[in-house]
Amino acid sequence: MRKALGNAGAVLFWVVVWQLAAMAANRSLLLPIPTPVDTARALWRMALQGGFWLTVGASLLRICAGFLLALLLGGICAFAAARWPLFRQLTAPLVQLIRAIPVAVFTIVVFLWVSRPYIPSTIVFLTVLPIVWSNVETGLRNADRQLSEMARVFGMGRWDVLRRVTLPGIRPYVTSAVTTGVGFAWKSGIAAEVICRTQGSLGDLLWSGKASVSYDEVFALTVVIVVCSGLLQRAATGLRRKEEHHDPS
Repeated sequence: MRKALGNAGAVLFWVVVWQLAAMAANRSLLLPIPTPVDTARALWRMALQGGFWLTVGASLLRICAGFLLALLLGGICAFAAARWPLFRQLTAPLVQLIRAIPVAVFTIVVFLWVSRPYIPSTIVFLTVLPIVWSNVETGLRNADRQLSEMARVFGMGRWDVLRRVTLPGIRPYVTSAVTTGVGFAWKSGIAAEVICRTQGSLGDLLWSGKASVSYDEVFALTVVIVVCSGLLQRAATGLRRKEEHHDPS
């Protein structure tokens, strides 16, 4: 409760700073900065529209789809890289290339071959894939091989060794990848929606608000994006805490 009150107090402090800064700046600006009250009104106005929440859900669905695909394929590639050095050597330049290319460049390049509705999921996939790949591979390389060999000596099959020894050993690395990847996934997904103007997305609403000079709606949408990001991060953090208290037995 004390922590919650402290966080609420910090948020309230910055809302007051925002209000005062907007009031001071709007005296000399042709296009006024939306105040917290203006933003709240715009948010309430959009919230009353049923299509708005469908748009929020669609953006969440696209980003989660790309994230889950990256989690799956990144784990498979990490196992392959840890098992076969040649595979790791051949794919290392590709992974480094994916890491180096900015989201905006990726979005423009992907736009040439991928349909617009699928671009955000593709960008999220490419952004999160190296994170999952490197974390899981690190976990596999740091795994206690003597423990795995001991399990085989006691008659455990490969599946049992994987389920009872290998996966519990790399669990902290997987949860770390999930926690880190969620933030990158959300940011890159929204950025891709803005750049490629994906229909029925938060990014498209942001662009439309900017084009129509409806800055109160832009600020309101930013609040929604920040709240969604916080909820996803909280879910990822909850997963990490759950795994930390997980009993492999």
